[in-house]
Amino acid sequence: MVGSGSSTVSISEPRVISAPVAALPVLPERPAFTVVDAAMIRSIAQLALVEQGQPADLTDTDLVARDVLAGGPLAVADVRHKTYEILSGFGPGGPFDPSMPPRPECPPAARACIDVGGKRAWLQDGGRITYGPVPITTGKPGFETTLGSHRVLRHVRHDHSRIFDSPMPYSTYFTTSGMAFHEGRLDEPSHGCIHLGHHAAAQFFDQLRVGDEVVAF
Repeated sequence: MVGSGSSTVSISEPRVISAPVAALPVLPERPAFTVVDAAMIRSIAQLALVEQGQPADLTDTDLVARDVLAGGPLAVADVRHKTYEILSGFGPGGPFDPSMPPRPECPPAARACIDVGGKRAWLQDGGRITYGPVPITTGKPGFETTLGSHRVLRHVRHDHSRIFDSPMPYSTYFTTSGMAFHEGRLDEPSHGCIHLGHHAAAQFFDQLRVGDEVVAF
């Protein structure tokens, strides 16, 4: 009872109402992972290339799929982003495959091999792969990558093509006409150079020495 002047107001005690409450679902902190296979990634990569007016075999999409999967389980919603990341040249970089059999087109003495038709490249020592194979792009029609045996001529860490006004990080030159391994997009052909993803370009730059043989076939 609460008194206020000549009047008295009665306040009742609050009542606690007990009623069953439906259990709310516990949401996971992250999206559930699902099985994402190489076929799905290849399809996404090939479609991305075609949408940009490029041939579906512009680069080795099997290796693109390998590199996407190398990062571990993925949610389906993330696959497209990861695939585009690698095609743009900024993917994680895949593992090397020492079990790949030697290719007769690339002699054991060569330190770097470029499979122009297969759109892949690797480093080797005595015919044994030490890094790669990695996906690449090569010269567009009219600017084809020169086949045959070459020698590493020089390295330029932060180069820029004045002719094509294009950055060329981690340039490792192997022809007098200006062809080089360098960081570049894997959804674009080159003007004769070998486009590598960021991590692969850094590996080629660090491991190849002036005078090393480079064979393109």
